[in-house]
Amino acid sequence: MSKPNAIRNIRCPKGHYYDANKYASCPHCAGERGEKPKENVTTSWVEEKNDVAVMPGQGIPGYDSEPETRPLREPEEDIKEPADKDDAKTISIFTNHEGEENIQPTVGWLICVKGRMKGKDFSLKTGCNFIGRDWDMDICLADEKSVSRKRHAAIIYEPRQNVFIVKPGDSRELFYLKDEVVLEPRRMEKNDIIQVGNVSLMLIPCCDDKFTWTAQDNEE
Repeated sequence: MSKPNAIRNIRCPKGHYYDANKYASCPHCAGERGEKPKENVTTSWVEEKNDVAVMPGQGIPGYDSEPETRPLREPEEDIKEPADKDDAKTISIFTNHEGEENIQPTVGWLICVKGRMKGKDFSLKTGCNFIGRDWDMDICLADEKSVSRKRHAAIIYEPRQNVFIVKPGDSRELFYLKDEVVLEPRRMEKNDIIQVGNVSLMLIPCCDDKFTWTAQDNEE
């Protein structure tokens, strides 16, 4: 128990802070009702807990009956993020029309033809599509321990030349295209198969010599 006047500021159920040693009730609430604030005839007492003022038995309607505690200082303003902070995701220049929902068109698929995920398809987008076990990989082979966790390989679709390219990722593990080790970027054709660890993936293009998203957009 602290001596009188040791702690002064408390918070009323409506969130107003006021001097409990001076007023018997919240003067702000009284002012809102057009009433004169009631001053204390005797000194109010408060409990002191770690530099926090608490009025005995005071609670907020609809909440727990335990008294609410607040630091003895005015609420600080919300901390604002630096104006130059940029958390926005990069948007590809090869997405759909400006102003529409940001949907990256599927340009092809990799079909698993060998491995634990046999029969599963993976959509390919314009640009780099990384293969690995992690969930943030574009082609996620989570159950395949023979595949590197991060960027074992990458399948690239380049829209201006309308070609698919396969290249090594950041892993030191090897992979193969048509049973030949891939040490540098190589072009892929329809039904070509790459082997990554114990997994075989076949390329099925959506974009080819008969259809591209760029040509489709130009017709609209």
